Amino acid sequence: MRLIGEYCQRMSSSDFLRWVCVANSFNISAQAGFLNFLSNQFDHRGGNMIFHESMVIPSLYTGEEQLVLERWFQKASAGEDKKNLEESSKVAEIVLATIQGKLPKGLSISEDGSAIAGRKTWQLTVRMRSDVIYPVHLLAIDWEDKQQGISWPEVYYWTYLPGYDVYVVTISMDSGEFYGYADLAIGFFRFEDVAFMAQKASEVVRAWWKYLHQGMHKPVWKAFVKPGLINSEMAYRMREEEWDIVGSHDKVIL
Repeated sequence: MRLIGEYCQRMSSSDFLRWVCVANSFNISAQAGFLNFLSNQFDHRGGNMIFHESMVIPSLYTGEEQLVLERWFQKASAGEDKKNLEESSKVAEIVLATIQGKLPKGLSISEDGSAIAGRKTWQLTVRMRSDVIYPVHLLAIDWEDKQQGISWPEVYYWTYLPGYDVYVVTISMDSGEFYGYADLAIGFFRFEDVAFMAQKASEVVRAWWKYLHQGMHKPVWKAFVKPGLINSEMAYRMREEEWDIVGSHDKVIL
């Protein structure tokens, strides 16, 4: 720890913030105590810029984004986030801004024959986020059957938000045709134990599927496309538990 502390004292505040965020995203098991130690090292440096954890939020999010996130956290905690998908979309834009190029893209043809992109792009409001916020692939499914020439992909990510100390789960589609928005935040969870990360993420996904099935009467999704933190076995089990159905199309598409 002493050697780590000496290393931290040579880091700039921006490097320290980047290091903290990477540690939160990928070194989850050592997170809490270790990051507190690093923060203390910065607090006690003489003659250099002091970096407090209270500076993380204003360094990474605009004032408007902070209001959006905090309002959505409250509604999501109370189970009321589905009532205002516009706000869920704004949260997803904050979370996913750094990987827009990886999100599903759809094209439609206008009357004059020109191609129209199915999703919009948006500006990354705080450039530092591109270095410290890393959406991680959770799973991908398809609501339709590709073998019949129809595809309706839905990609799930989970992302650690520094400062708020939460993991936000998002979905992304190639257009906003069904939900009204191409990207939505569908829930969040807090860190507890690395062994339970998949379980916590799956609970958010399962709650979303329950809303779609029971609230919107959406039929069962057809194909599992790509694993992440949630693999095909877990995804199919969650699907069966919610829709209580397994069809002949029940197979993995590589």
